[in-house]
Amino acid sequence: MYLAKVKKIAADILFLDSSDDIDSGASFEEIGFSSIDFIDFCYEVKAQINPDIEPHDIWPFARLLVDPQFYTGGCWTQAGRKIVNDILSVDDNVEVDPKSLDKYWTLGFCAQRIETVLNA
Repeated sequence: MYLAKVKKIAADILFLDSSDDIDSGASFEEIGFSSIDFIDFCYEVKAQINPDIEPHDIWPFARLLVDPQFYTGGCWTQAGRKIVNDILSVDDNVEVDPKSLDKYWTLGFCAQRIETVLNA
């Protein structure tokens, strides 16, 4: 539902002529986003989609990685692994490496997170 809008925001930030030039499954790194672009992206999501959306709503892992209840000693705790797998919609037997989270950081994922948060 929000994918077209999220792609348009990203295309505008990257100064692309069309959001069709962006693969919704490509990581933010692959499409050329920097950390500054992410700040701009979050601002534009708030302005254009919903002012209640926060960066941690779009990318919840930043919060999880600093909470010892969910992540400690370089590994997810049992509770952390459950939440991560639920957020990413991966099978329970998959252990998501915290260092590989960037591959999940896509426009499609962001659109899904926005929809999840707004429909909660």
